[in-house]
Amino acid sequence: MGRLLRKNWIVEWAEAMSSISEAPEQYNIWSAISVIGATLKNNVYFKRGTFTIYPNNYIVLVGPPGVGKGSSINPVYDLAKDANLVNVISDRITAPKIIERIASGQPGHVMNHSGALSVVKDSTAVLMSLELPTLLSSSDWMLPFLCEAWDRNEYFYDTKNNGSNVIKGMCTSLIGACVPEYIRRLNKDVNGAINGGFTARTVFVYAQETSKKVMWPKPMDATPAGKKLLDNLVIDLKQISTLKGQFNFTQNGAVGLEKFYNSLRGQENDSDVVLHFKSRLLTHVIKVAMIFCVADRDDLKIDQIDVHNAVTCLKHVLFNLDKAFRGVGDSDIAEATARVQNFIEKRKFVTKAEILTNLHRNVSPENLDRILQVLCQINFCTIKLVNNKTFYEYRPPARISPQTNISNIELHSTNGKPKP
Repeated sequence: MGRLLRKNWIVEWAEAMSSISEAPEQYNIWSAISVIGATLKNNVYFKRGTFTIYPNNYIVLVGPPGVGKGSSINPVYDLAKDANLVNVISDRITAPKIIERIASGQPGHVMNHSGALSVVKDSTAVLMSLELPTLLSSSDWMLPFLCEAWDRNEYFYDTKNNGSNVIKGMCTSLIGACVPEYIRRLNKDVNGAINGGFTARTVFVYAQETSKKVMWPKPMDATPAGKKLLDNLVIDLKQISTLKGQFNFTQNGAVGLEKFYNSLRGQENDSDVVLHFKSRLLTHVIKVAMIFCVADRDDLKIDQIDVHNAVTCLKHVLFNLDKAFRGVGDSDIAEATARVQNFIEKRKFVTKAEILTNLHRNVSPENLDRILQVLCQINFCTIKLVNNKTFYEYRPPARISPQTNISNIELHSTNGKPKP
């Protein structure tokens, strides 16, 4: 069965949402990436040496209240749930209960090539948490469990009455959301969350503002054209869910991945969270490249464009990772420093009085002096005198942020003609 969409699934979804949603484009793109990976489950894979990589992802949208986290996640997952393509577990559940539900085999559905659905025992799941702290605080060992679940296709666990058991065919995804202030509360020991591997396995997609203002948003199916597009999105997503087998790289795709791999290196000023994320960045790129491949076609051959799109999306995540984790650190003023940084970055050109007026509940005048001194020393901002008045001017980083938006996603051609 051929695809009905003219462009790849991720772009079609993101463009449709862009016209009716205020959410940042990167939120809509990553929500689409998440739902395709969850729909594929462990039916497809890539073998790298002794390690088997599946398209499951842990993706967390980070941003202030009202920026569009839930309005990006809910619509695309509602579509997949209505089509019975994913098994969703809510965030109000403990780690033992998650294991119990996965082990018992949820009522899953498999679609064959004729389009018929059959009910099977399904040990795959998507953990959905629009308030990430609710999930992570539900069990003391939730973070260790999530780290293991990201890696493993089999999971060993103990029960009170039946001894040791094993879950086979396990494939766990996570789609979540939180405000930046919650990042430093990932668990009681924040550095444990970073060094323990959860943040290295998780794609934190950071945004500060909405993409636009939409006063009267309409449902996607409000027009005949919109309804047809929605129907086609569902049909193509069902087609994606039938794919099975091993991915391979084309020659150009392999060259593109090798080039990216050889460019990976830590920098002297990298934070712990950046260093740990870089340690698993190649795996993230392969996972996302798989998803871009199937978003476009059924051949399971990852080419140069798929790799390019995965690298572009993840470089943007990496660029903004330190922003998402501002306030994490051993300093007694780490949290206050993060608030001051965010304020200066947003206003660009401010006085000390303006900072105190807005942040006096979070930082004292004495600590503000310490913070501003440090921020100037690390070239985050500079002091400017204007009419005998002292201003602090934000200094953008020398590197330009790679953007995750629709225009930066490359499209394949159809029948030799560029896709519109």
